[in-house]
Amino acid sequence: MLCLSSLSTLLLLLLLYPPPLSAQEVLVRLAGVGRRNANEGRVEVLYNGAWGTVCDDEVDLNLANVVCRQLGFTRGFTWAHSAKFGEGRGLIWLDNVRCKGTELSIAECRSNGWGINDCTHAEDLGVICSPERRPGFPPVSLEEPPSSSRNQQSQPRQRNPPQSVSPPAPAPPPALAHISSSNARGHEIALHRNPTSSRRSNISPQENGHEIQILRRNRGGSQPSSALPQGHQLPSRLANGGAYRQRQETARTSPQAVRRDAGGQVDRQPEPQPQPQSERRSDRNQQLSGNHVEPEPVYPDVGLETDTQYTQGSVHLEEARLRPVLSGNHGGLVTEGVLEVKHAGRWRHVCNHGWDLSSSRVVCGMLGFPAAEAFDQNAYRKLWDSKIADSSSRLRTQISKKAYWVEKVQCQGGEVSLSQCQAQLSIPRNDVPCSGGMHAVVRCVLGYQFTRYGRASAPPAVPPVVRLKAGPRLGEGRVEVLREGKWGTVCDHLWDINAASVVCRELGFGTAKEALTKAQLGQGTGPIHMNSVQCTGKEKSITECHYRPVPLYTCKHSQDVAVRCNVPDTGVQATVRLAGGREPSEGRVEVLMEVGGAKRWGSVCSENWGINEAMVVCRQLGLGFASRAHQETWYWPGSSDAGAVVLSGTHCIGTEMSIQQCRRNTNVYCPRGGDGRAAGVTCVETAPDLVLDAQLVQETAYLEDRPLHLLTCANEENCLSSSAARMNWPYGHRRLLRFSSRIMNLGRADFRPRASRESWTWHQCHRHYHSIEVFTHYDLLTLNGSKVAEGHKASFCLEDTYCPDGIHKRYACYNMGQQGISVGCWDTYRHDIDCQWIDITDIRPGEYIFQVEVNPSLDMAESDFQNNVMRCRCKYDGARVYMFGCHAGDAYSAEVEDLFDHQRQISNNFL
Repeated sequence: MLCLSSLSTLLLLLLLYPPPLSAQEVLVRLAGVGRRNANEGRVEVLYNGAWGTVCDDEVDLNLANVVCRQLGFTRGFTWAHSAKFGEGRGLIWLDNVRCKGTELSIAECRSNGWGINDCTHAEDLGVICSPERRPGFPPVSLEEPPSSSRNQQSQPRQRNPPQSVSPPAPAPPPALAHISSSNARGHEIALHRNPTSSRRSNISPQENGHEIQILRRNRGGSQPSSALPQGHQLPSRLANGGAYRQRQETARTSPQAVRRDAGGQVDRQPEPQPQPQSERRSDRNQQLSGNHVEPEPVYPDVGLETDTQYTQGSVHLEEARLRPVLSGNHGGLVTEGVLEVKHAGRWRHVCNHGWDLSSSRVVCGMLGFPAAEAFDQNAYRKLWDSKIADSSSRLRTQISKKAYWVEKVQCQGGEVSLSQCQAQLSIPRNDVPCSGGMHAVVRCVLGYQFTRYGRASAPPAVPPVVRLKAGPRLGEGRVEVLREGKWGTVCDHLWDINAASVVCRELGFGTAKEALTKAQLGQGTGPIHMNSVQCTGKEKSITECHYRPVPLYTCKHSQDVAVRCNVPDTGVQATVRLAGGREPSEGRVEVLMEVGGAKRWGSVCSENWGINEAMVVCRQLGLGFASRAHQETWYWPGSSDAGAVVLSGTHCIGTEMSIQQCRRNTNVYCPRGGDGRAAGVTCVETAPDLVLDAQLVQETAYLEDRPLHLLTCANEENCLSSSAARMNWPYGHRRLLRFSSRIMNLGRADFRPRASRESWTWHQCHRHYHSIEVFTHYDLLTLNGSKVAEGHKASFCLEDTYCPDGIHKRYACYNMGQQGISVGCWDTYRHDIDCQWIDITDIRPGEYIFQVEVNPSLDMAESDFQNNVMRCRCKYDGARVYMFGCHAGDAYSAEVEDLFDHQRQISNNFL
């Protein structure tokens, strides 16, 4: 009897407490409000038959990667905390989730346990995944939310099926069921499949997700039923659970069921007979599950049966271009014309019904322009009518074909491209496409830096508060913002394409092509001004976006953001080419110039040809940075039509868009001649970036009176001022301003000396080889910029003095080792080594500017030369020296830098 009682108790426990789900059975989905794409949203987990959320405590990128891969995306971009995608409902399943990043499911990560948490739904976690899908996972859109179930059913597995099964419930009528209300409160929710979607037509009912649309009240003449009570209507699976489970079991065992096991293998079986529309719609209602319903947006003037055509996912507009009809090109730059868009590899015209400036703004952003403006529509209408009236016009026959048109495009103005706008190829029940309309016309505004190409927007009244640094091409770079007179970077938390587009437009470019994180274009220095930047895309400046300040030490420069912007096609790339190189990124420079009233190709005189000129050429060609500027190109034969020198006396600042924009001789004069002495370049994708540690200089500066007998080596290297030669050696002393300097390589490539090892110089005093003759200048200047003293450090040895954890030292000076500075490493010159000083023996007491410049002769290429100078205010009273206000040369605004030169009201730019 006791045994039977124990057995009964055990059976009761098994029924009440079913075994936990395995990792493969825990499903994940993205939901919430404010989602722009299917790859982002609030994380919801299906466990024990109920959907619940995840708390954002102790979340990192590893968790985002696990969730995104479980959903079929390649990786996670970032996570969103504090219910960014709205607060969920029901249970909070997981808290303090800690993943290694290699788990196949979120269920394999460590956590407090299922349902154990101390959170509210205000802490619901969201993720933003990469849009790319993993192999074997079908593409998704907002119409079809991503789910880790892939091709499995959306309904959770029934753990305790009933012993008796009720007969199936009859299918509802084809008409959509409406929720009645005497006051017509709430929304009407229609659940139906998309019969026009080509992708879904081949997917079984179990694979296909739900399409939920909020319909207009009483649209199309349908009247709500007054027989139903006010409130919500329960799905049939809840009203008749037995009938629902029987239909689910039938679906699982039907000949057509498509299943996918945990390993991703697909098991296909013969197709079933097609169901009537009413029966499909009934199944649609019956397969709803979960605790969250996502409404689709409402689009005006579209019939119920065609709503699903008028969505983001059904029409993908790939590219856009303007075909000039009335206006010509501005120096090869098209800013106005008839819009053509590419869909499925074919160019189409867009009907102007519903087209407005918001849509034009999106098109202009794609083409590299910051804004759109109104134009004379009457002129285009007259031209259109004249062509339609012409019976021989090809346009007259084309416009009657639906394949010629995209009949409707609607944008809000903040989209990055037309692919994010709602578009409709054709409107049903319209026998004549674009009836009464014509093709859409767009007129764009040039950015202020493109003034030479025609009518451009006026330069900003105040200096811009954002800039791009260290970018290999026009419109690319690390984002830096100006705040309280100091330039600083932006942390990458929540950084997205909308925020990047605001930056691009503010700088006179179009929308952003990429929003880069994790210092992909190099690390910055100084303060980090902004974090968690969130923009709608319509702001005029990044300072108008919502953002959070950055508390000290909460974000690192390894998280600096960058952008790649759409830039207009100015045509300058076609006016320069490289000839004779072993690779497309190197060769003799040949330019297209106007000679005697005609355009002709020719070479460039190499006299005064340097790294700045080479940088302009590489950027003009879209090849990145210049690593070398060659003054002899014997080994690179030129083109047969470019034998003569057509450009000489070239002098570039380095910021020009083309070599033709640089200063040059009016009349070509090249005593060196062309051919083998013509200019050449070698271009690279990445480059180093040297920055001096200003804080270390300020902290280590001091005075030393050093006896002459200890300065023998320094005198041999000419490290003392000229008055030292008139002293009675070895008696007496020199007063030296000593300091330490630490040079950091914050770029994306190692810094290597230009000279090969065979040409290095051995220094007996230092007992090692020096690879660079001039690497830094040490100068003491008056407040008006006159030089009164300088350091004469003759040569340098480059090595990795210190590298952070995880970076291996690669360069060392001794034993004739390889010399250079690795990415992320420092080369430190201590204050107690020879020549690490300025001889100020002859300097009178007063206030000065102390300046250190790295790579002053620009012998070696860098991604940014403007941060090579460090400046400090220096006060010398005859016995002591004070350094203050030390900063990199481009760390402050022009106004604050002017204060630095003439007053003392400036603060340090240190963290």
